Amino acid sequence: MKKIVLLLAAVCCIGIVQAKNYGLRFGEKEVTSKNAKDIFGDGKASYDAATNTLTLSEGFAYSLPKGLVVWNTGKELHIRLEGDAVIKAAIKSADNIVIEGAHKLNIVSNISGSALECPSLEINEGVTLDLLSRNSQEGMYALKCYNLTVRNAILQAEVTTADWAIGAQELMMDGCWMEKPKGGFVDKEKNCICFGDGTPAKRVRIAPKK
Repeated sequence: MKKIVLLLAAVCCIGIVQAKNYGLRFGEKEVTSKNAKDIFGDGKASYDAATNTLTLSEGFAYSLPKGLVVWNTGKELHIRLEGDAVIKAAIKSADNIVIEGAHKLNIVSNISGSALECPSLEINEGVTLDLLSRNSQEGMYALKCYNLTVRNAILQAEVTTADWAIGAQELMMDGCWMEKPKGGFVDKEKNCICFGDGTPAKRVRIAPKK
């Protein structure tokens, strides 16, 4: 009888084991150990906790009209592009972000925040990152980060109603140059990319040198 009771208790414990939460949230959807291999059930997004990598496949499309996509894994987060992908949402990350893969990621913000906000962003060779903050409020950006690194990649950032496309304090370009604005630079007092005369740059394009 005692063995039967213990066995039943063990079965009950197995039944109530909670899925591990990895700190990635798309609106109300949490990425957990149960759904990490196929986050949205369409085979286009997965997460590997061992390498802290979010993989987006060709045709990935996600939309969140209001609210935030929030990333907070506690480690540097890698986004691997295995095809062109679109995120229509405002993304706020507590993690540094590294984007890799010779494909395009398009992020269009909603009214809740900047298209992409993170402490540090590294865009690696072959990536095209296109950021748009449409009808954003004052103090929002297409990209807001402290450190920005672009390595032989394309970064396009634009705002329609806010003042600044990119808010940053440090910019490192490897094999790239700033096409727009011409003469643009990081104004460390305003913490933004400006024209040469210090006026706001509502559109920024960084691309590989020809």
